[in-house]
Amino acid sequence: MMKTLNQIIRYTSHCRFSDDDWQKVLGYCRERFKGGKIHKAQKPISNSTYSQFFEWIDNGLGSGDMVSYGNTSGIIVSSTPDKTLMTAYCDFDGNLMSNIMEVINPERLVRLDEERSRQLRKHLIDTGLDYSTDSHGLVSLCTLKENLYVVIGNNDYGNADVGMYLESDGYKHKFAALIKNGELILDCWIDTDYTPLRKAGDADIQRFHKAISKAGYTYNARVRQFVSQPKPGSNNVYYYLNDRFEIVLDKDNGGDVHAQRFAVGNYFLDLGEAMTFMKEIRKMRGSNQD
Repeated sequence: MMKTLNQIIRYTSHCRFSDDDWQKVLGYCRERFKGGKIHKAQKPISNSTYSQFFEWIDNGLGSGDMVSYGNTSGIIVSSTPDKTLMTAYCDFDGNLMSNIMEVINPERLVRLDEERSRQLRKHLIDTGLDYSTDSHGLVSLCTLKENLYVVIGNNDYGNADVGMYLESDGYKHKFAALIKNGELILDCWIDTDYTPLRKAGDADIQRFHKAISKAGYTYNARVRQFVSQPKPGSNNVYYYLNDRFEIVLDKDNGGDVHAQRFAVGNYFLDLGEAMTFMKEIRKMRGSNQD
């Protein structure tokens, strides 16, 4: 199984190479990743040849991989030719242990199947923990709040599902919008199957807004939804509130009155959005009208 850049950085930061083999490692990373923060180990815990590195790339375990070890399961922290470390394993009573354990017989490690991986992810979430492939250890779950940009699960390749979070109901989460498998979905509930939500980085936020802008949407905080972005003067049929706070239908012919309504936010393509705005205005003014 191919390794991510973070997993390779973890391996190389724990291994001592000969000068010739180190240059081969650098060449591999330059060709595959066009760079990356690869550096010689300051405090190596193992020796490695380039052949061992290449074998590990194809068949070894990397930081963050979920594995079974006898009757327990856990997460790999580091895997090198001389030493393998694991965390997030369960004791005999089923309690999740967050300290790091050296694996005495690493040949007994087996990757978890999907069902057991799912069980371990649930155990972590229920304990309020997540495994970070940046810090290579257990961290507290991301604190979720409305309008937070999040990615679902690992984002080592920069293409994880990304969206604007609204609320949760158990293990299900609501998004104002979500890019899932490359498709933009609006106003949706998603069961993430115990995969943690993590705070999105700048590149993911830009990717999200690029998709939103391309689709012609803008976020309306009043209705907590992305709505079609109106453009004044384009023969829109739209709704606005008159001076009696009633919803009126009009057609934009490019005149000043339409531009003025658009400028102050009294210009709605969606009737539901106009009704929400009307109710808010009436509430602010103390009206008892429905």
